[in-house]
Parts: sequence; C-alpha cells; structure tokens
Amino acid sequence: MMQAAILAAGFGSRLRPLTDDRPKALIPLAGQPIIGHALDALAEAGVDSVVIVAGYARAALVEYLGARKRPAVTVVDNPAYATTNTLASLLCAAPMLAGDFLLLDGDLVFDRAVLPALIAPGTRLAIDRARPLDDDAVKVALDGNRIVSVGKTLAPQWTPVAESIGIAKIDAATAGRLCSVGRRLLAAGAAQAYYEAAFQELIEAGAVFAAADITGRNWVEIDDHDDLARAESLFIAA
Repeated sequence: MMQAAILAAGFGSRLRPLTDDRPKALIPLAGQPIIGHALDALAEAGVDSVVIVAGYARAALVEYLGARKRPAVTVVDNPAYATTNTLASLLCAAPMLAGDFLLLDGDLVFDRAVLPALIAPGTRLAIDRARPLDDDAVKVALDGNRIVSVGKTLAPQWTPVAESIGIAKIDAATAGRLCSVGRRLLAAGAAQAYYEAAFQELIEAGAVFAAADITGRNWVEIDDHDDLARAESLFIAA
C-alpha cells in the first residue's frame, strides 16, 4: 500500500484576494480546487491513504475534504504554519506515515502521467530539464541519474541542470533518516527551512536520491496570478 502526504498549510499571500478565505490548495482550477486534481491523480495511481497538512484557513480545507470519497484522507495540523515552512509541515505528517510514501507540495497541478514515473524502487524526485531556472526554482545537479545537489541555491561546484517540481517518492529506508535530520535542523533554528534542506544533508551523507525525469509533461507550481493563468491555459480542458 502506498501512502502520500500533501503539504497545504501556507498562506498563499501572492494569490490574494483569492486566498483571503482559503488556502491556495483550494483555489478553483478546471472545475475543482487545485488539491482535488492531486487527489484524483493519487487515487488513479493506486494511493489509497493521504495525509494532508493544514494550517492557514484550515476549516475551509477540512470542509472540502469531508465531501470527497477517495482516497481516504487524514488531516494533521501545522500549528506553527505562520512561522515555518515545508520541512516543519513534513514533520507534522511524519507520525502518520509508514513505509514508502509520495510527498507533494499542495500548490501543484500536474499531468497524471507524472506519478507513475515516481512509483519505482528507491527515493526519487520528479525533475524537469526544460524549464528556465529562475530564483524561485528548486534546482538540481546530477551525476548520471543520481541527484548530487538540490535546493534553491546550489554550492558553486554544482551546475544546476533541472528543476525539482515538488513531488518526491521517499522510500521507507530514507524516511526515518529524513525525519531525524529534519528534527535536528528545526531544533537548530531552521524554522523557515524547506524539506530540500534535509534532502541535501542526506545526499551529502551518501543517501541515494534518483531523478524521475518528467520533462515534456505539463505541471505548474501555482505561486501567483501569472502561474494560475498558465495553469488554466494548460489544464482547463483536463
């Protein structure tokens, strides 16, 4: 059985006024909220249990999820959502996860064909080699198919060649180490750390993170109104 975690706790301030009363995961897109597309894709891929991390406008998210039938959803809270980031949200979900799991950012819309590329042995990150790498992009450096560095800023010795789109498959062996590193980073004061900071520490310690190349597939991380307009142009008929 494959589980998934969706991180949907943040404000979405760049999408106001659409997020004045809802998290950005609930912004309508092609007939349903953004998170609805992810849940449909997970169900189609055989995922039957999803942990969703809520924070901002929690009640609206819970109300929407309560009307869905599948996959089965458990909502957990990040009570510090206003002062933390995706690493803290991931650790809020961790006690509910066992074995391998998929990890998704809650502001993504993507072709359903993306997920099968991730459901394979090992820990894998979905990457796109075709996107221009701007300051917001989570950049990836590779050695063959193995990820050697990941983050918004890479060390000078690494040349970024792709973007990590915000979907990962974490295997059971890596999950425990990931949580341990994440807790240490938070305890050291990295409240605003993204989960990629923990990924990078594990990679430097020898953990294998493979690339799942989804170049050519449609996907959008919806951070602002321009992103939303692009997503609408790509997925309105989906």
